[in-house]
Amino acid sequence: MADQAGQKKPYDYQERYRHVRQKPLSVYSVEVKGDERTRPGLFARVLDPVYRASTLDELRVRCVEANAVLNSYDIFDRVDIEMDAGPREHPDSAKVTVEVSEKKKLNLKGGAYVSQQGEGSMEVSVGLNNALGYAEKLDVEFIKGHERSNSCTLAWNQPRVGNVDVDVVTRAFQQVSCSKRLSSFDETARGISVTAVGGGPATVDYSLVWREIADPTRLASKSIRQQLGHSLKSSVSYTYQVDERDRPVRPGAGYLARVRSELAGVGWDPQMTRFLKHEAEVQAAHTPAEGVTFFASAKLGAMMPLGQNAKDPEKGTCIADRFFLGGVGSLRGFEPHGAGPSDERRPPPTKAAASGENLITRDALGGDVLAQLFASYQLEPEWSKLRDIGVYGHFFVNAGTLMPWITGERKRVSGRELADSFRASVGVGLVFPLPVGNIEVNYCHTLRSRPGDRVKNGLQIGLATALA
Repeated sequence: MADQAGQKKPYDYQERYRHVRQKPLSVYSVEVKGDERTRPGLFARVLDPVYRASTLDELRVRCVEANAVLNSYDIFDRVDIEMDAGPREHPDSAKVTVEVSEKKKLNLKGGAYVSQQGEGSMEVSVGLNNALGYAEKLDVEFIKGHERSNSCTLAWNQPRVGNVDVDVVTRAFQQVSCSKRLSSFDETARGISVTAVGGGPATVDYSLVWREIADPTRLASKSIRQQLGHSLKSSVSYTYQVDERDRPVRPGAGYLARVRSELAGVGWDPQMTRFLKHEAEVQAAHTPAEGVTFFASAKLGAMMPLGQNAKDPEKGTCIADRFFLGGVGSLRGFEPHGAGPSDERRPPPTKAAASGENLITRDALGGDVLAQLFASYQLEPEWSKLRDIGVYGHFFVNAGTLMPWITGERKRVSGRELADSFRASVGVGLVFPLPVGNIEVNYCHTLRSRPGDRVKNGLQIGLATALA
C-alpha cells in the first residue's frame, strides 16, 4: 500500500553493506586533520594496518582498531575516523579521513590530603602533555607535609613503546617520609624507578634507591637506633591484578585480587638491602537485597631477609620495608601503626619536652609477617541527601596480626605464634566515599589486643585508602 501511495521504500544500507563488504578494494589515501603537535610518525605507525586492508569489511575493522589505539594514547579529546569512496578514476578504492582534537598541553593540579598516619600534606603537580609530539607526558610533582614529609618527583610517561601495548614510566625522585611521631625515624630516599605497564593485568617495576634512616627526635628506642644509617636498595617487583568489580568505589558485586612480589638485592654489592617480599590481597562484594551489601577483604604478607640481613637477627629487615598494622583502613580499634611489635623509647629530658612534641612512649617497629581480615554489612541511609552523595553505614568485624620473621633465639615465627598474636575489633560507623579513599567515622570496641598495643576504643575517625 505504501508503494501505491507513491512513497519510496527506505534505502537499506545494512543490506547493501552485506552485499559489498567482501568486495576487493584498495585504500587510495589516509588523511589526518587536527594534528597540531603530534608527530606524523605516530599516525603512520598506528594507521599502517589501514593501508593494507583489502576488503571493505577489513577496512572497517582496521579503522575501529586504529581509533581504539589513538584513544589509548590519552592525548586526544576526540578521534573521528571516516571512510568514503575513492576518486572516480580509481574505482574500487576508498579514502580514509582521521580527524583529531588534541588535549591541552599544560596541566596544573593541586590539593590537600591527610595520610592514614594523620599527617596533612599539600600537593602541586605540573604536567606537559604531548609537548614534543611523541605522545609523552612529563610531570613534576611537589608534596609538602605539615611535619617533615616532603617529596619531589620528575616522571616521564611514554605510552605504547615500540607500538605495542606497553607503557613505560620513568621516575627520578627525592622523598622524605616522616615517621617520628609513630616510630622515631625519618627516611630520606633518592633514586630512580622504571615501570612497565601492559594492556593486561601485570606490572613490572625496577627501582634503585639510596636511603637514609635518621632519628630527628633523639629519643629513638634501641631497635630503631640499630636501623639508623644509609643503605642501597636495588629491587624488581611484579604485580598481577584482576578486577571484576562492578565499580571501584563501594562495589556491590564482584571481586578484586592482587598479588605482588618483590626481590631486593639485584646487583653485586653484598652490602645492599636484600629480601624477598610477597603480598596477596583480595576483596569481594555481594548485594543480597536492595540497600544492603556484604563486603569482605583479606591481606596476607610475608618478607624474608636474605644475605647479611638474615645473619643479623637483631637488625633484621629494614624498617622502611616492613608491614605495619593499625588504624582506619588497616585494623580499626587501634591507633595508626598501633598493633604489632614495639619498643620503648628513651625518656625525654623534661616533661615539657614530651608534651610539646606530643610523642608516644613506644616506637612501632612493624613486622615481616602480616595477616589482615575485614568483613562488614553496608546499609544505605534513609535520608536521601546522604544517599545522593554516596554515604552509607556499616557494621564491621576487623582482625589482624603482625610478627617479625625471626623471633627469640633466632627461630622463625610459627603458625601457633601467629594465631596467638591475633587482634580483633568490632564497630559501627558512617563511611564517606571519596576518589582517594573513604573517610570513616566509627565507634569501635576492641575484642582482643596484646601488651604494648595502642588501643582506640570509642570514636575513631580516619581515611581508609587500602582495600579494607
